[in-house]
Amino acid sequence: MGDLLVVLVPEMVGLIITPGAIAGCVLLLLRSRTPVPSALAFGGAFVLVYTLIALSALLGGASDPEAVSPDTSGGAGLFVGLLFLLGGLWILFRRPAGRRQGPPKLLQELEDSGPRRAFFVGIALAVINPNLFLMISGMSYIASSPVGPVWALLATVLLLGSASLDFLVPVGVYTALGSRARTRLGVLEGWVMRHTRGLSLAVLFGFGALFTVRGLGDLW
Repeated sequence: MGDLLVVLVPEMVGLIITPGAIAGCVLLLLRSRTPVPSALAFGGAFVLVYTLIALSALLGGASDPEAVSPDTSGGAGLFVGLLFLLGGLWILFRRPAGRRQGPPKLLQELEDSGPRRAFFVGIALAVINPNLFLMISGMSYIASSPVGPVWALLATVLLLGSASLDFLVPVGVYTALGSRARTRLGVLEGWVMRHTRGLSLAVLFGFGALFTVRGLGDLW
């Protein structure tokens, strides 16, 4: 089990570092009519998508480690790494469309929204988010590991818990600090919005290189 957790550290860290999810959650806490329910609905949408992926993997192979070979999990990690590197290159060489004020278009749908709209926007963002492939990569390693169903389930819960921190931490800060949290979350929102491109490049190139090297090592 310990070896599996070490292997899953990059996936868990990657699931925690999701700029779009954090920005959306903070935006809801600052501008929604129902801050906490809307932020939780938004986060719940992400966790729901990740949970469906996890259940598919658990039912399809984690109960039988021989159903998924190490080469398959290594190939999945390599695919994720190359995908991230390609995404980073696309952002790097894409011509900026001028200086855009405010959040990205999809996040703008969250302004003044309630839990229902926040949930559906969250579903859309979760599906197009690169971290979706981190979850797939993590579950492929779990499914190919000989740890057994109980430990596979525990490792899956840790992955889902890592993804939940993007939402639980801002909501916790907002709930604990009350009105004082608005100033601090406002600073965080502004910083994330100003550095969205740089954060995306750092995440895509950093994790892309890491997963590519690890995937090649697993295959060779």
